[in-house]
Amino acid sequence: MKYFLRPTVCIQVCPFSLRVVSVVGITYLLPQEEQPLCHPTVERALKSCGPGGTAHVKLVVEWDKETKDFLFVNTEDEYIPDAESVRLQRERHHQPQTCTLSQCFQLYTKEERLAPDDAWRCPHCKQLQQGSITLSLWTLPDVLIIHLKRFRQEGDRHMKLQNMVKFPLTGLDMTPHVVKRSQSSWSLPSHWSPWRRPYGLGRDPEDYIYDLYAVCNHHGTMQGGHYTAYCKNSVDGVWYCFDDSDVQQLAEDEVCTQTAYILFYQRRTAIPSWSANSSVAVYKGQA
Repeated sequence: MKYFLRPTVCIQVCPFSLRVVSVVGITYLLPQEEQPLCHPTVERALKSCGPGGTAHVKLVVEWDKETKDFLFVNTEDEYIPDAESVRLQRERHHQPQTCTLSQCFQLYTKEERLAPDDAWRCPHCKQLQQGSITLSLWTLPDVLIIHLKRFRQEGDRHMKLQNMVKFPLTGLDMTPHVVKRSQSSWSLPSHWSPWRRPYGLGRDPEDYIYDLYAVCNHHGTMQGGHYTAYCKNSVDGVWYCFDDSDVQQLAEDEVCTQTAYILFYQRRTAIPSWSANSSVAVYKGQA
C-alpha cells in the first residue's frame, strides 16, 4: 500500500478512523489512542476466530474522499496484494484438517508437564516440585466406545469441530496405548476393584485388536442437528445406514466421514464364532 502514497505524505498527522471487523462482519470504532490494538474489542475478535487457522484480526482504515485524494497518487486502478504470510495462512486454513484415531490416542496419553502453579510438595525433600501427568489405559473392555470431541467452547462462542478423524474399520491395535505391566502385575490383590484388574485381557496379541461395528454420526451445528447411524450386520457383514425410518446399504469406503461422533469397536477375541466379523477375521488370518 505504501507504493500508492504520495512521497510528501506524513501519515502520522493524517486523520483516519480504525475499525475492527468481528466474526459476524460488524465493525466497531476503535478509540484514537496510542495503542489501539490493545483494546478489548481486538481481544474479543481474536477469541472469536474459528478453528483451523491462526488467530487474526481484520482492520479497516476509514477516511473521507478529500483525505484519500491527499494521501494517494492514483487509486482508480489500485490493487493492494496480500502479504505472503497472509496468503500462506489462508491456504492452510482452507485445507481440510485431518488426523487419525491413533494420533488422537497418542495425544490423549501424552505426558503433560504441569505448570509451576500446580507444583506438588515432595514427601522426601519437602520441596515444591514441578511434576508431570500422564493419562494411561490400564485395561480394555470387550466393547470399546470412543467419543470424539466435536464441540468446543471459546470464550462466549460454541462451535462444532469439523476435523476429519480417520479410523480403521478393522484391526484397531490398542497395544501402544495400554500400560505395559510386568509379569507379577497380572496377579493383583483380591481387594482391588474389578475395574483395576485386567479382566478378559491376557497375553494374546489378538486381545488388543478391535473391529468396528457401528458409528453414530452428528450432522449440523450445536444449535441444531440430526443423528444417523452406520451399523454392520453381524450375519452378512454388510454395512447399513440408519436415518430415522430410512435404511440403506452402505459401502465400506463411505463409513469414515467428518460427521463421525461416537465409534463402537468390539474386541476381536470376544466376537462370537457365528458372527460375520469372526469369519472374516479368520479368513484374513489364513490368507
